[in-house]
Amino acid sequence: MDKTYFNNQTLEDKVKNLPHKPGCYLYYNNEGKVIYVGKAKDLRKRVISYFNRAHNIKTTRLVRDIQDLDFFVVSNEAESFLLEQNLIKKYHPRYNIILNDDKAYPYIIITNERDPQYKYVRKYNKKALRNYGPLPQGSNARNLLRVMERLFPLRRCKGYQGKPCIYYHLHQCSGACFKVVDPQYYQEQIRHVDRFFKGKTTEVRTDLLEKMDYAASNLQFEEAGRLKELLESLDYALSRQEVTIDDEANRDVIAYEVDDEHLVFVTLFYRAGRLLYKDQLVSVYHDQDLEELVINYVSQIYEKNILPDQIILPKDIDLFQLEDKVKPLATHPLNPQEQALYQLAQENAIEALNQVNLQSQSVNDKESEVLKQLQILLNLPTFPEHIEMFDISNLGDEFVTGSCVVYYNGKPSRNDFRKYNIEIEARDDASRLENLVYRRYQKSLVEHRSLPDLVIMDGGLNQVHAAKKVLSALGLEQIPVIGLIKNSHHNTEKILDLTQSEQVLDKHSGLYNFLASMQLRVDSYAKSGFRQKQNRAFLTNELLTIKGLGLKKIQELNKHYQTKGDLKRASFEELDLIIKNRQTTMKLYHYLHDDD
Repeated sequence: MDKTYFNNQTLEDKVKNLPHKPGCYLYYNNEGKVIYVGKAKDLRKRVISYFNRAHNIKTTRLVRDIQDLDFFVVSNEAESFLLEQNLIKKYHPRYNIILNDDKAYPYIIITNERDPQYKYVRKYNKKALRNYGPLPQGSNARNLLRVMERLFPLRRCKGYQGKPCIYYHLHQCSGACFKVVDPQYYQEQIRHVDRFFKGKTTEVRTDLLEKMDYAASNLQFEEAGRLKELLESLDYALSRQEVTIDDEANRDVIAYEVDDEHLVFVTLFYRAGRLLYKDQLVSVYHDQDLEELVINYVSQIYEKNILPDQIILPKDIDLFQLEDKVKPLATHPLNPQEQALYQLAQENAIEALNQVNLQSQSVNDKESEVLKQLQILLNLPTFPEHIEMFDISNLGDEFVTGSCVVYYNGKPSRNDFRKYNIEIEARDDASRLENLVYRRYQKSLVEHRSLPDLVIMDGGLNQVHAAKKVLSALGLEQIPVIGLIKNSHHNTEKILDLTQSEQVLDKHSGLYNFLASMQLRVDSYAKSGFRQKQNRAFLTNELLTIKGLGLKKIQELNKHYQTKGDLKRASFEELDLIIKNRQTTMKLYHYLHDDD
Protein backbone atom coordinates (compact mmCIF):
# COMPACT_ATOMS: atom_id res chain seq x y z
CA MET A 1 0.00 0.00 0.00
CA ASP A 2 1.78 3.12 -1.25
CA LYS A 3 1.60 6.13 1.11
CA THR A 4 1.71 8.41 -1.92
CA TYR A 5 -2.00 7.92 -2.44
CA PHE A 6 -3.09 8.95 1.05
CA ASN A 7 -3.93 12.59 1.55
CA ASN A 8 -3.09 12.54 5.27
CA GLN A 9 -1.69 10.33 8.03
CA THR A 10 -5.08 9.96 9.71
CA LEU A 11 -6.64 8.47 6.57
CA GLU A 12 -3.77 5.99 6.22
CA ASP A 13 -4.17 4.88 9.83
CA LYS A 14 -7.91 4.45 9.45
CA VAL A 15 -7.50 2.24 6.39
CA LYS A 16 -4.85 0.09 8.16
CA ASN A 17 -7.18 -0.40 11.13
CA LEU A 18 -10.30 -1.37 9.19
CA PRO A 19 -11.68 -4.77 10.25
CA HIS A 20 -11.81 -7.85 8.02
CA LYS A 21 -15.62 -7.88 8.31
CA PRO A 22 -18.58 -7.20 6.01
CA GLY A 23 -20.06 -3.72 6.00
CA CYS A 24 -20.37 -0.37 4.28
CA TYR A 25 -17.80 2.41 3.94
CA LEU A 26 -18.18 6.15 3.32
CA TYR A 27 -15.60 8.47 1.77
CA TYR A 28 -15.55 12.18 2.70
CA ASN A 29 -13.98 15.15 0.91
CA ASN A 30 -12.19 18.10 2.50
CA GLU A 31 -15.54 19.83 3.17
CA GLY A 32 -16.85 16.89 5.18
CA LYS A 33 -19.30 15.79 2.46
CA VAL A 34 -19.93 12.13 1.76
CA ILE A 35 -18.75 11.63 -1.82
CA TYR A 36 -18.99 7.84 -2.12
CA VAL A 37 -20.74 4.93 -0.39
CA GLY A 38 -19.73 1.33 -0.99
CA LYS A 39 -20.21 -2.12 0.51
CA ALA A 40 -17.79 -4.99 1.01
CA LYS A 41 -17.53 -8.54 2.31
CA ASP A 42 -14.14 -7.54 3.73
CA LEU A 43 -13.96 -3.83 4.54
CA ARG A 44 -10.18 -3.62 4.94
CA LYS A 45 -9.39 -5.54 1.75
CA ARG A 46 -11.96 -3.59 -0.28
CA VAL A 47 -10.87 -0.11 0.81
CA ILE A 48 -7.17 -0.87 0.44
CA SER A 49 -7.87 -2.01 -3.13
CA TYR A 50 -8.99 1.52 -4.04
CA PHE A 51 -5.61 2.95 -3.21
CA ASN A 52 -3.64 0.03 -4.66
CA ARG A 53 -5.62 0.23 -7.88
CA ALA A 54 -4.94 3.96 -8.09
CA HIS A 55 -1.22 3.22 -7.74
CA ASN A 56 -1.23 0.47 -10.34
CA ILE A 57 -3.41 2.26 -12.91
CA LYS A 58 -3.85 5.96 -12.32
CA THR A 59 -4.75 8.35 -9.56
CA THR A 60 -8.51 8.65 -9.98
CA ARG A 61 -10.59 11.72 -9.30
CA LEU A 62 -12.36 9.83 -6.56
CA VAL A 63 -9.18 8.86 -4.67
CA ARG A 64 -7.78 12.37 -5.01
CA ASP A 65 -10.90 13.72 -3.28
CA ILE A 66 -10.87 11.30 -0.32
CA GLN A 67 -9.86 13.07 2.88
CA ASP A 68 -11.55 10.88 5.47
CA LEU A 69 -13.63 7.74 5.79
CA ASP A 70 -16.16 6.08 8.06
CA PHE A 71 -17.58 2.56 8.10
CA PHE A 72 -20.39 0.37 9.43
CA VAL A 73 -19.99 -3.31 10.26
CA VAL A 74 -22.99 -5.54 9.45
CA SER A 75 -23.92 -9.16 10.11
CA ASN A 76 -24.38 -10.40 6.55
CA GLU A 77 -24.42 -9.48 2.87
CA ALA A 78 -28.18 -8.77 2.78
CA GLU A 79 -27.77 -6.15 5.51
CA SER A 80 -24.90 -4.50 3.62
CA PHE A 81 -27.05 -4.15 0.48
CA LEU A 82 -29.89 -2.55 2.44
CA LEU A 83 -27.59 -0.24 4.39
CA GLU A 84 -25.76 0.85 1.23
CA GLN A 85 -29.03 1.84 -0.48
CA ASN A 86 -30.20 3.78 2.59
CA LEU A 87 -26.88 5.62 2.88
CA ILE A 88 -26.90 6.53 -0.81
CA LYS A 89 -30.43 7.93 -0.49
CA LYS A 90 -29.44 9.86 2.62
CA TYR A 91 -26.18 11.45 1.44
CA HIS A 92 -26.64 11.62 -2.34
CA PRO A 93 -22.88 11.04 -2.96
CA ARG A 94 -21.56 12.53 -6.18
CA TYR A 95 -19.57 9.43 -7.18
CA ASN A 96 -22.40 6.91 -6.78
CA ILE A 97 -24.88 5.97 -9.49
CA ILE A 98 -28.26 7.07 -8.18
CA LEU A 99 -31.64 6.24 -9.65
CA ASN A 100 -34.20 8.95 -9.10
CA ASP A 101 -37.20 7.76 -7.06
CA ASP A 102 -39.49 9.65 -9.40
CA LYS A 103 -38.03 7.77 -12.39
CA ALA A 104 -40.05 4.56 -12.27
CA TYR A 105 -41.51 2.28 -14.92
CA PRO A 106 -45.21 2.16 -15.90
CA TYR A 107 -47.29 -0.82 -14.87
CA ILE A 108 -50.90 -1.88 -15.26
CA ILE A 109 -52.01 -3.45 -12.00
CA ILE A 110 -55.08 -5.30 -10.76
CA THR A 111 -55.88 -4.22 -7.22
CA ASN A 112 -56.08 -6.77 -4.43
CA GLU A 113 -59.63 -6.27 -3.12
CA ARG A 114 -63.00 -7.99 -3.21
CA ASP A 115 -64.00 -6.14 -6.38
CA PRO A 116 -60.65 -5.56 -8.11
CA GLN A 117 -60.04 -2.86 -10.68
CA TYR A 118 -57.35 -1.92 -13.20
CA LYS A 119 -55.00 0.96 -12.50
CA TYR A 120 -52.17 2.58 -14.46
CA VAL A 121 -49.34 3.24 -12.00
CA ARG A 122 -45.83 4.64 -12.22
CA LYS A 123 -44.12 1.88 -10.27
CA TYR A 124 -44.40 -1.76 -9.25
CA ASN A 125 -47.02 -2.23 -6.53
CA LYS A 126 -46.15 -5.05 -4.13
CA LYS A 127 -49.66 -5.08 -2.66
CA ALA A 128 -51.47 -5.50 -5.98
CA LEU A 129 -53.00 -8.79 -7.07
CA ARG A 130 -51.24 -8.53 -10.45
CA ASN A 131 -48.49 -6.32 -11.89
CA TYR A 132 -48.07 -6.24 -15.68
CA GLY A 133 -45.01 -4.42 -16.95
CA PRO A 134 -42.81 -2.51 -17.33
CA LEU A 135 -44.81 -1.08 -20.21
CA PRO A 136 -44.15 1.53 -22.90
CA GLN A 137 -44.37 5.12 -21.69
CA GLY A 138 -47.40 7.27 -22.41
CA SER A 139 -50.35 6.50 -24.61
CA ASN A 140 -49.34 2.94 -25.56
CA ALA A 141 -49.64 1.75 -21.96
CA ARG A 142 -52.83 3.70 -21.35
CA ASN A 143 -54.36 2.30 -24.52
CA LEU A 144 -53.52 -1.20 -23.35
CA LEU A 145 -55.41 -0.36 -20.17
CA ARG A 146 -58.43 0.72 -22.23
CA VAL A 147 -58.33 -2.56 -24.13
CA MET A 148 -58.41 -4.52 -20.87
CA GLU A 149 -61.30 -2.39 -19.53
CA ARG A 150 -63.34 -2.96 -22.69
CA LEU A 151 -62.70 -6.66 -23.23
CA PHE A 152 -62.18 -8.04 -19.72
CA PRO A 153 -64.15 -5.70 -17.41
CA LEU A 154 -63.46 -5.58 -13.69
CA ARG A 155 -64.87 -2.95 -11.36
CA ARG A 156 -64.52 0.44 -13.04
CA CYS A 157 -66.72 2.56 -10.78
CA LYS A 158 -66.15 3.71 -7.20
CA GLY A 159 -67.92 0.68 -5.78
CA TYR A 160 -71.38 0.04 -4.40
CA GLN A 161 -73.76 2.94 -5.14
CA GLY A 162 -77.12 1.14 -5.20
CA LYS A 163 -77.52 1.59 -8.95
CA PRO A 164 -75.63 0.64 -12.14
CA CYS A 165 -72.90 3.08 -13.15
CA ILE A 166 -72.42 4.44 -16.67
CA TYR A 167 -69.58 1.98 -17.33
CA TYR A 168 -71.86 -0.98 -16.55
CA HIS A 169 -74.24 0.20 -19.27
CA LEU A 170 -71.23 0.34 -21.62
CA HIS A 171 -70.27 -3.25 -20.64
CA GLN A 172 -67.05 -2.01 -19.05
CA CYS A 173 -67.80 -2.64 -15.37
CA SER A 174 -68.49 -5.83 -13.43
CA GLY A 175 -71.61 -4.39 -11.77
CA ALA A 176 -70.08 -4.00 -8.31
CA CYS A 177 -71.82 -0.63 -8.29
CA PHE A 178 -75.18 -2.26 -7.55
CA LYS A 179 -74.76 -6.00 -6.87
CA VAL A 180 -72.54 -8.66 -5.32
CA VAL A 181 -70.28 -10.01 -8.06
CA ASP A 182 -69.37 -13.70 -8.06
CA PRO A 183 -65.60 -14.04 -7.35
CA GLN A 184 -65.49 -16.63 -10.12
CA TYR A 185 -66.26 -13.86 -12.61
CA TYR A 186 -63.14 -11.94 -11.59
CA GLN A 187 -61.00 -15.07 -11.66
CA GLU A 188 -62.08 -15.78 -15.23
CA GLN A 189 -61.42 -12.21 -16.37
CA ILE A 190 -58.00 -12.15 -14.76
CA ARG A 191 -57.19 -15.48 -16.44
CA HIS A 192 -57.83 -13.81 -19.82
CA VAL A 193 -55.64 -10.83 -18.87
CA ASP A 194 -52.83 -13.17 -17.77
CA ARG A 195 -53.01 -14.93 -21.14
CA PHE A 196 -52.82 -11.61 -22.98
CA PHE A 197 -49.69 -10.47 -21.14
CA LYS A 198 -48.13 -13.89 -21.73
CA GLY A 199 -48.38 -13.24 -25.46
CA LYS A 200 -51.71 -14.95 -26.19
CA THR A 201 -53.06 -11.90 -28.02
CA THR A 202 -54.96 -13.46 -30.91
CA GLU A 203 -58.34 -13.50 -29.15
CA VAL A 204 -57.96 -9.83 -28.16
CA ARG A 205 -57.09 -8.74 -31.67
CA THR A 206 -59.94 -10.81 -33.16
CA ASP A 207 -62.45 -9.40 -30.67
CA LEU A 208 -61.40 -5.81 -31.39
CA LEU A 209 -61.60 -6.38 -35.17
CA GLU A 210 -65.10 -7.81 -34.85
CA LYS A 211 -66.26 -4.90 -32.70
CA MET A 212 -64.72 -2.40 -35.13
CA ASP A 213 -66.40 -4.02 -38.16
CA TYR A 214 -69.74 -4.13 -36.33
CA ALA A 215 -69.50 -0.43 -35.38
CA ALA A 216 -68.59 0.55 -38.95
CA SER A 217 -71.45 -1.51 -40.46
CA ASN A 218 -73.88 0.28 -38.11
CA LEU A 219 -72.48 3.68 -39.17
CA GLN A 220 -70.92 4.22 -35.72
CA PHE A 221 -67.82 5.68 -37.29
CA GLU A 222 -66.60 7.49 -34.16
CA GLU A 223 -66.69 4.24 -32.17
CA ALA A 224 -65.03 2.38 -35.04
CA GLY A 225 -62.28 5.00 -35.06
CA ARG A 226 -61.66 4.56 -31.34
CA LEU A 227 -61.45 0.80 -31.77
CA LYS A 228 -59.00 1.25 -34.65
CA GLU A 229 -56.77 3.37 -32.39
CA LEU A 230 -56.85 0.63 -29.76
CA LEU A 231 -55.86 -1.93 -32.37
CA GLU A 232 -52.96 0.23 -33.48
CA SER A 233 -51.83 0.60 -29.86
CA LEU A 234 -51.36 -3.16 -29.75
CA ASP A 235 -48.79 -3.01 -32.56
CA TYR A 236 -45.96 -2.47 -30.11
CA ALA A 237 -46.86 -5.61 -28.19
CA LEU A 238 -47.66 -7.66 -31.28
CA SER A 239 -44.81 -6.55 -33.52
CA ARG A 240 -42.03 -8.92 -34.53
CA GLN A 241 -38.78 -8.44 -32.62
CA GLU A 242 -35.24 -8.25 -33.93
CA VAL A 243 -34.36 -11.38 -31.91
CA THR A 244 -36.67 -14.39 -31.97
CA ILE A 245 -37.37 -15.93 -28.54
CA ASP A 246 -38.84 -19.40 -28.49
CA ASP A 247 -40.39 -19.31 -25.03
CA GLU A 248 -42.65 -17.05 -22.94
CA ALA A 249 -40.16 -16.18 -20.21
CA ASN A 250 -39.81 -12.70 -18.75
CA ARG A 251 -36.24 -11.48 -19.18
CA ASP A 252 -34.33 -8.32 -18.39
CA VAL A 253 -31.10 -7.71 -20.28
CA ILE A 254 -28.66 -5.17 -18.85
CA ALA A 255 -25.62 -3.83 -20.70
CA TYR A 256 -23.33 -0.86 -20.18
CA GLU A 257 -20.89 1.23 -22.17
CA VAL A 258 -18.29 3.62 -20.77
CA ASP A 259 -15.77 6.19 -21.93
CA ASP A 260 -13.60 8.75 -20.13
CA GLU A 261 -16.56 10.96 -19.22
CA HIS A 262 -19.82 9.00 -19.24
CA LEU A 263 -21.30 5.68 -18.19
CA VAL A 264 -24.50 4.47 -19.88
CA PHE A 265 -26.72 1.61 -18.71
CA VAL A 266 -29.35 0.13 -21.04
CA THR A 267 -32.00 -2.31 -19.81
CA LEU A 268 -34.24 -4.21 -22.21
CA PHE A 269 -37.41 -5.59 -20.62
CA TYR A 270 -38.75 -8.69 -22.40
CA ARG A 271 -42.17 -9.90 -21.30
CA ALA A 272 -43.59 -13.18 -22.62
CA GLY A 273 -40.78 -13.24 -25.16
CA ARG A 274 -41.44 -9.75 -26.53
CA LEU A 275 -39.50 -6.54 -26.03
CA LEU A 276 -41.93 -4.26 -24.20
CA TYR A 277 -39.70 -1.52 -22.88
CA LYS A 278 -36.21 -0.05 -23.11
CA ASP A 279 -34.70 2.17 -20.46
CA GLN A 280 -31.35 3.89 -20.18
CA LEU A 281 -29.45 5.77 -17.50
CA VAL A 282 -26.62 8.18 -18.21
CA SER A 283 -24.15 9.13 -15.49
CA VAL A 284 -20.91 11.05 -15.30
CA TYR A 285 -18.05 8.56 -14.91
CA HIS A 286 -15.31 9.25 -12.38
CA ASP A 287 -13.16 6.13 -12.86
CA GLN A 288 -15.04 4.23 -10.15
CA ASP A 289 -14.95 0.45 -10.00
CA LEU A 290 -17.27 -0.63 -12.83
CA GLU A 291 -18.31 -3.94 -11.32
CA GLU A 292 -19.34 -2.20 -8.11
CA LEU A 293 -21.35 0.38 -10.05
CA VAL A 294 -23.15 -2.29 -12.10
CA ILE A 295 -24.03 -4.32 -9.01
CA ASN A 296 -25.31 -1.20 -7.27
CA TYR A 297 -27.38 -0.25 -10.34
CA VAL A 298 -28.95 -3.72 -10.51
CA SER A 299 -29.79 -3.56 -6.81
CA GLN A 300 -31.57 -0.21 -7.26
CA ILE A 301 -33.52 -1.44 -10.31
CA TYR A 302 -35.07 -4.35 -8.41
CA GLU A 303 -35.66 -2.43 -5.23
CA LYS A 304 -38.76 -0.92 -6.86
CA ASN A 305 -39.52 -3.17 -9.83
CA ILE A 306 -40.79 -6.69 -10.35
CA LEU A 307 -38.25 -9.48 -10.68
CA PRO A 308 -38.33 -11.34 -14.03
CA ASP A 309 -37.59 -15.02 -14.66
CA GLN A 310 -34.06 -14.25 -15.86
CA ILE A 311 -31.60 -11.33 -15.71
CA ILE A 312 -28.82 -11.34 -18.32
CA LEU A 313 -25.73 -9.37 -17.25
CA PRO A 314 -22.31 -8.61 -18.79
CA LYS A 315 -19.69 -11.36 -18.58
CA ASP A 316 -17.30 -9.21 -16.54
CA ILE A 317 -19.72 -9.03 -13.60
CA ASP A 318 -19.21 -11.50 -10.75
CA LEU A 319 -22.72 -12.87 -10.21
CA PHE A 320 -21.86 -14.01 -6.68
CA GLN A 321 -21.53 -10.36 -5.66
CA LEU A 322 -25.20 -9.65 -6.45
CA GLU A 323 -27.95 -9.20 -3.91
CA ASP A 324 -29.43 -12.47 -2.60
CA LYS A 325 -32.86 -11.99 -4.19
CA VAL A 326 -31.28 -11.24 -7.61
CA LYS A 327 -28.50 -13.84 -7.58
CA PRO A 328 -30.60 -16.95 -8.45
CA LEU A 329 -32.06 -15.18 -11.54
CA ALA A 330 -28.83 -13.72 -12.91
CA THR A 331 -26.79 -15.25 -15.71
CA HIS A 332 -24.17 -14.30 -18.26
CA PRO A 333 -25.17 -14.57 -21.95
CA LEU A 334 -24.33 -18.23 -22.60
CA ASN A 335 -26.43 -19.75 -25.37
CA PRO A 336 -26.90 -18.17 -28.83
CA GLN A 337 -30.31 -16.70 -27.91
CA GLU A 338 -28.98 -15.00 -24.76
CA GLN A 339 -25.93 -13.75 -26.64
CA ALA A 340 -28.15 -12.22 -29.32
CA LEU A 341 -30.30 -10.48 -26.68
CA TYR A 342 -27.23 -9.14 -24.90
CA GLN A 343 -25.65 -7.96 -28.16
CA LEU A 344 -28.81 -5.97 -28.92
CA ALA A 345 -28.68 -4.35 -25.47
CA GLN A 346 -24.99 -3.53 -25.91
CA GLU A 347 -25.58 -2.00 -29.35
CA ASN A 348 -28.25 0.21 -27.77
CA ALA A 349 -25.80 1.22 -25.03
CA ILE A 350 -23.12 2.13 -27.59
CA GLU A 351 -25.59 4.21 -29.59
CA ALA A 352 -26.87 5.90 -26.41
CA LEU A 353 -23.32 6.84 -25.40
CA ASN A 354 -22.69 8.32 -28.85
CA GLN A 355 -25.85 10.42 -28.56
CA VAL A 356 -24.96 11.54 -25.05
CA ASN A 357 -21.55 12.76 -26.14
CA LEU A 358 -23.14 14.73 -28.98
CA GLN A 359 -25.87 16.32 -26.86
CA SER A 360 -24.54 16.65 -23.34
CA GLN A 361 -21.57 18.87 -24.02
CA SER A 362 -23.61 22.03 -24.53
CA VAL A 363 -26.09 21.23 -21.70
CA ASN A 364 -23.42 20.49 -19.09
CA ASP A 365 -21.36 23.45 -20.19
CA LYS A 366 -24.41 25.71 -19.84
CA GLU A 367 -25.22 24.59 -16.28
CA SER A 368 -21.60 24.74 -15.21
CA GLU A 369 -21.24 28.19 -16.77
CA VAL A 370 -24.27 29.51 -14.87
CA LEU A 371 -22.96 28.18 -11.55
CA LYS A 372 -19.51 29.58 -12.33
CA GLN A 373 -21.11 32.99 -13.00
CA LEU A 374 -22.87 32.77 -9.64
CA GLN A 375 -19.59 31.88 -7.90
CA ILE A 376 -17.80 34.84 -9.48
CA LEU A 377 -20.68 37.27 -8.86
CA LEU A 378 -20.83 36.38 -5.16
CA ASN A 379 -17.09 35.74 -4.75
CA LEU A 380 -17.88 32.32 -3.27
CA PRO A 381 -14.95 30.32 -1.85
CA THR A 382 -16.13 27.09 -3.51
CA PHE A 383 -18.06 26.12 -6.63
CA PRO A 384 -21.79 26.04 -5.65
CA GLU A 385 -22.40 22.38 -6.49
CA HIS A 386 -24.96 21.96 -3.68
CA ILE A 387 -27.52 24.78 -3.17
CA GLU A 388 -30.50 24.90 -0.79
CA MET A 389 -33.28 27.52 -0.85
CA PHE A 390 -35.93 28.29 1.80
CA ASP A 391 -39.39 29.87 1.82
CA ILE A 392 -42.42 30.17 4.12
CA SER A 393 -46.09 30.07 3.13
CA ASN A 394 -49.07 30.77 5.36
CA LEU A 395 -52.55 32.28 5.64
CA GLY A 396 -52.31 34.83 8.43
CA ASP A 397 -51.22 32.84 11.45
CA GLU A 398 -52.64 29.53 10.21
CA PHE A 399 -51.27 26.63 8.19
CA VAL A 400 -47.67 27.90 8.34
CA THR A 401 -45.45 25.73 6.12
CA GLY A 402 -41.73 26.00 5.51
CA SER A 403 -40.06 24.50 2.46
CA CYS A 404 -36.54 23.66 1.35
CA VAL A 405 -35.61 22.83 -2.25
CA VAL A 406 -32.25 21.28 -3.05
CA TYR A 407 -30.13 21.56 -6.21
CA TYR A 408 -27.08 19.54 -7.20
CA ASN A 409 -24.93 20.72 -10.10
CA GLY A 410 -27.65 23.11 -11.24
CA LYS A 411 -30.44 20.51 -11.25
CA PRO A 412 -33.30 20.10 -8.76
CA SER A 413 -33.00 16.99 -6.57
CA ARG A 414 -36.70 16.43 -5.86
CA ASN A 415 -36.08 13.49 -3.56
CA ASP A 416 -34.33 15.87 -1.19
CA PHE A 417 -37.08 18.52 -1.13
CA ARG A 418 -38.62 18.90 2.35
CA LYS A 419 -41.67 20.57 3.93
CA TYR A 420 -41.81 21.64 7.58
CA ASN A 421 -44.81 22.42 9.78
CA ILE A 422 -44.02 25.63 11.65
CA GLU A 423 -45.92 25.51 14.95
CA ILE A 424 -44.41 28.14 17.26
CA GLU A 425 -45.90 30.91 19.39
CA ALA A 426 -43.99 33.70 17.62
CA ARG A 427 -45.94 35.12 14.70
CA ASP A 428 -43.23 37.04 12.80
CA ASP A 429 -41.58 35.69 9.65
CA ALA A 430 -38.06 35.99 11.08
CA SER A 431 -38.86 33.65 13.97
CA ARG A 432 -40.52 31.19 11.64
CA LEU A 433 -37.52 31.19 9.32
CA GLU A 434 -35.17 30.71 12.25
CA ASN A 435 -37.23 27.69 13.31
CA LEU A 436 -37.13 26.30 9.76
CA VAL A 437 -33.38 26.78 9.22
CA TYR A 438 -32.51 25.48 12.70
CA ARG A 439 -34.50 22.27 12.23
CA ARG A 440 -32.96 21.71 8.81
CA TYR A 441 -29.30 22.03 9.79
CA GLN A 442 -29.46 20.77 13.37
CA LYS A 443 -30.70 17.48 11.93
CA SER A 444 -28.06 17.62 9.18
CA LEU A 445 -25.35 17.88 11.83
CA VAL A 446 -26.78 15.06 13.95
CA GLU A 447 -27.13 12.74 10.94
CA HIS A 448 -23.85 13.86 9.31
CA ARG A 449 -25.61 14.91 6.11
CA SER A 450 -23.79 16.86 3.46
CA LEU A 451 -24.03 20.63 3.92
CA PRO A 452 -24.73 23.09 1.09
CA ASP A 453 -22.19 25.29 -0.62
CA LEU A 454 -24.76 28.11 -0.69
CA VAL A 455 -28.03 28.92 1.10
CA ILE A 456 -30.58 31.15 -0.64
CA MET A 457 -33.45 32.78 1.23
CA ASP A 458 -36.60 33.84 -0.59
CA GLY A 459 -36.54 37.43 0.57
CA GLY A 460 -34.23 40.27 1.59
CA LEU A 461 -32.30 41.48 4.61
CA ASN A 462 -34.61 40.16 7.36
CA GLN A 463 -34.71 36.67 5.88
CA VAL A 464 -30.94 36.56 5.35
CA HIS A 465 -30.26 37.77 8.90
CA ALA A 466 -32.58 35.10 10.32
CA ALA A 467 -30.69 32.35 8.48
CA LYS A 468 -27.24 33.68 9.39
CA LYS A 469 -28.21 33.97 13.04
CA VAL A 470 -29.14 30.28 13.20
CA LEU A 471 -26.15 29.08 11.20
CA SER A 472 -23.81 31.00 13.48
CA ALA A 473 -25.43 29.44 16.56
CA LEU A 474 -24.90 25.98 15.04
CA GLY A 475 -21.26 26.70 14.23
CA LEU A 476 -21.98 26.80 10.48
CA GLU A 477 -21.19 30.44 9.81
CA GLN A 478 -18.90 29.34 6.95
CA ILE A 479 -21.97 28.55 4.81
CA PRO A 480 -22.67 31.59 2.54
CA VAL A 481 -26.21 33.02 2.65
CA ILE A 482 -27.83 35.31 0.06
CA GLY A 483 -31.34 36.59 -0.60
CA LEU A 484 -33.46 36.68 -3.73
CA ILE A 485 -35.67 39.77 -3.88
CA LYS A 486 -38.84 40.11 -5.97
CA ASN A 487 -40.26 43.32 -7.42
CA SER A 488 -43.78 44.69 -6.92
CA HIS A 489 -45.05 42.27 -9.58
CA HIS A 490 -43.64 39.29 -7.61
CA ASN A 491 -40.99 38.60 -10.22
CA THR A 492 -37.34 37.87 -9.38
CA GLU A 493 -35.32 41.09 -9.64
CA LYS A 494 -32.29 41.35 -7.32
CA ILE A 495 -29.73 39.38 -5.36
CA LEU A 496 -28.83 40.42 -1.82
CA ASP A 497 -25.17 39.36 -1.95
CA LEU A 498 -22.70 38.35 0.77
CA THR A 499 -21.92 42.00 1.54
CA GLN A 500 -25.69 42.63 1.92
CA SER A 501 -25.65 44.81 -1.18
CA GLU A 502 -28.45 44.54 -3.73
CA GLN A 503 -27.46 43.58 -7.27
CA VAL A 504 -29.97 43.85 -10.09
CA LEU A 505 -30.06 40.74 -12.29
CA ASP A 506 -29.95 40.87 -16.07
CA LYS A 507 -33.32 39.38 -17.08
CA HIS A 508 -31.88 38.11 -20.35
CA SER A 509 -29.09 36.10 -18.73
CA GLY A 510 -28.91 32.38 -18.03
CA LEU A 511 -28.15 33.15 -14.37
CA TYR A 512 -31.40 35.10 -14.03
CA ASN A 513 -33.40 32.23 -15.56
CA PHE A 514 -31.74 29.74 -13.21
CA LEU A 515 -32.40 31.78 -10.05
CA ALA A 516 -35.91 32.80 -11.09
CA SER A 517 -36.87 29.17 -11.74
CA MET A 518 -35.46 28.18 -8.36
CA GLN A 519 -37.44 30.94 -6.63
CA LEU A 520 -40.59 29.90 -8.46
CA ARG A 521 -40.05 26.26 -7.48
CA VAL A 522 -39.52 26.93 -3.76
CA ASP A 523 -42.57 29.23 -3.72
CA SER A 524 -44.78 26.63 -5.42
CA TYR A 525 -43.48 23.87 -3.16
CA ALA A 526 -44.21 25.91 -0.02
CA LYS A 527 -47.70 26.80 -1.21
CA SER A 528 -48.49 23.19 -2.08
CA GLY A 529 -47.73 22.24 1.53
CA PHE A 530 -49.83 25.10 2.80
CA ARG A 531 -52.77 24.13 0.58
CA GLN A 532 -52.57 20.50 1.68
CA LYS A 533 -52.84 21.53 5.33
CA GLN A 534 -55.62 23.99 4.55
CA ASN A 535 -57.58 21.36 2.61
CA ARG A 536 -57.15 18.84 5.38
CA ALA A 537 -58.37 21.32 7.97
CA PHE A 538 -61.47 22.16 5.94
CA LEU A 539 -62.09 18.48 5.21
CA THR A 540 -61.73 17.60 8.89
CA ASN A 541 -64.38 20.15 9.87
CA GLU A 542 -66.66 18.83 7.15
CA LEU A 543 -66.26 15.17 8.15
CA LEU A 544 -66.91 15.89 11.82
CA THR A 545 -70.57 16.40 10.88
CA ILE A 546 -70.87 12.68 10.05
CA LYS A 547 -72.19 10.71 13.01
CA GLY A 548 -69.75 8.05 14.16
CA LEU A 549 -66.64 9.70 12.70
CA GLY A 550 -64.33 11.00 15.40
CA LEU A 551 -61.21 13.10 15.10
CA LYS A 552 -58.89 10.09 15.39
CA LYS A 553 -60.50 8.27 12.45
CA ILE A 554 -60.57 11.47 10.40
CA GLN A 555 -56.84 11.91 11.00
CA GLU A 556 -56.30 8.34 9.79
CA LEU A 557 -58.33 9.11 6.66
CA ASN A 558 -56.30 12.28 6.10
CA LYS A 559 -53.09 10.24 6.04
CA HIS A 560 -54.37 8.36 2.99
CA TYR A 561 -56.67 10.89 1.31
CA GLN A 562 -55.72 14.57 1.20
CA THR A 563 -58.84 15.96 -0.50
CA LYS A 564 -62.54 15.23 -0.75
CA GLY A 565 -61.95 14.14 -4.34
CA ASP A 566 -59.42 11.55 -3.14
CA LEU A 567 -62.01 10.23 -0.69
CA LYS A 568 -64.67 10.01 -3.39
CA ARG A 569 -62.37 7.96 -5.59
CA ALA A 570 -61.83 5.43 -2.80
CA SER A 571 -63.95 2.28 -2.76
CA PHE A 572 -66.23 1.34 0.11
CA GLU A 573 -63.85 -1.47 1.10
CA GLU A 574 -60.82 0.85 1.10
CA LEU A 575 -62.60 3.31 3.39
CA ASP A 576 -63.82 0.56 5.69
CA LEU A 577 -60.28 -0.76 6.12
CA ILE A 578 -59.57 2.51 7.95
CA ILE A 579 -62.91 3.17 9.66
CA LYS A 580 -63.58 -0.49 10.58
CA ASN A 581 -67.28 0.07 11.09
CA ARG A 582 -69.43 -0.70 8.05
CA GLN A 583 -72.37 1.39 9.28
CA THR A 584 -70.21 4.50 9.73
CA THR A 585 -68.43 3.78 6.45
CA MET A 586 -71.79 3.61 4.66
CA LYS A 587 -72.76 7.02 6.10
CA LEU A 588 -69.48 8.50 4.86
CA TYR A 589 -69.85 6.84 1.47
CA HIS A 590 -73.38 8.19 0.96
CA TYR A 591 -72.29 11.64 2.15
CA LEU A 592 -69.47 11.71 -0.41
CA HIS A 593 -71.62 10.53 -3.32
CA ASP A 594 -74.98 12.22 -2.65
CA ASP A 595 -74.19 14.87 -5.24
CA ASP A 596 -73.10 12.41 -7.98
